[in-house]
Amino acid sequence: MKNRHHPWFMLASTYVTQYIGVAFILSAAVVILRQQGAELDQLALLNLAVLPLAGKVFYAPIIDKFHVNLRYICLVNLQGRYRSWLILAQGSMALLLVLAGALDFETQFSGILLVLACYVFFMSIQDVSIDGLSCKLFDADTRKFANSVQFSGNLLGNIIGGGVILMLYPWLGWQGSLWLLAGLTTISLVQMLFFKEPDQAAEPTQQNESGQHLFKDIKAFILKHRRWFLLLSLYPIGSTCGFALLNPLLVDLGWPLDEIGFVMKIYGSIVGLFSALLATPLINKIGRVNALVAVTFIQFTSLIFVLCLTLGVTSKIMVYAAITLHFISFPAMLVVSSTIMMDKAALTLRKATFFTLQFSVASLLGFAYSAASLALAKQLQYSGVVAGGAVITLLVACIIRPLLKDSLMQASSPYSHTTR
Repeated sequence: MKNRHHPWFMLASTYVTQYIGVAFILSAAVVILRQQGAELDQLALLNLAVLPLAGKVFYAPIIDKFHVNLRYICLVNLQGRYRSWLILAQGSMALLLVLAGALDFETQFSGILLVLACYVFFMSIQDVSIDGLSCKLFDADTRKFANSVQFSGNLLGNIIGGGVILMLYPWLGWQGSLWLLAGLTTISLVQMLFFKEPDQAAEPTQQNESGQHLFKDIKAFILKHRRWFLLLSLYPIGSTCGFALLNPLLVDLGWPLDEIGFVMKIYGSIVGLFSALLATPLINKIGRVNALVAVTFIQFTSLIFVLCLTLGVTSKIMVYAAITLHFISFPAMLVVSSTIMMDKAALTLRKATFFTLQFSVASLLGFAYSAASLALAKQLQYSGVVAGGAVITLLVACIIRPLLKDSLMQASSPYSHTTR
């Protein structure tokens, strides 16, 4: 195992910087606007700021096929297809954070949203590129840990951007916060400049693809894994309907901003970080399918605790119990499901495209379910939305094995040890 083929620290820092900016801006916006009296349906509009994420599935084929060449613009040698896109994305992200910091949060909010949208655009390019690079670098045995590193890094970015920076915001201010985040983003950029992308993938291509007819290949991929795509469209309901309501619920319960920032962005993310790391030994012990079933049942339990909060059981112990269970289940579910996604994508020619296709289905529906939960809560109350999500989550847990037993065996037959 050559270290240059498994650059764990660079991978981790890239996933950290991928999330810190958005975590800070969206988290701060939700709690600050709610404290100022914004309605739940107004808060739902904040999800529009991440619309560029919807284009990931369209960016991915371009990233899979083309190489960024800036040799005549700068002196940087952009070796490697995925590496070249990562350097472009990370440099742009840092510059946009600097620009966002130069704008006034109160009087130029529309400008902030526009800059944020551009930031999310380049963040999505980084997301697609690093996922494609991971599919290329890691084989079936190291893939589980790569996904643990990914979501641990995202949660660490959540701690820094959505928790630490938010708590320091009274002293740093808008400009200081955004410029600090820009400086942190350059750490992964510097590492990427010294990384050399290997020419060959860790595993040979197993899928039959034309390599020329994109939509034909996408259709064939979806049809082959249609049961898996059905599950991808259902499981985000449980992970989003309860969590989307926690921030405004805590504000309505009278929690101060610093306590919300601590429990949601620091305490919760620390729990989630360990959950993501422990997902790898869980998969090794009981296999991908059983691990997915287990974390879905934990997710159902977390929704029951959130339901208790909405019904008036609002002690601090109950709040921490609900948040703990959510951050145990959700990151582990991301690791397990992403490992299955990578299993499927790694055997194709279009690694970034097919991984992004799967992840986009789940993540975009997650944003939609989150917005719908906030909007429906105004009509059905918090308790009605959470109760509905709990019922759906329980049903999903019961159908995972029937849905995935045959499809996973078929998809991973060249590597039977990955199915379990």
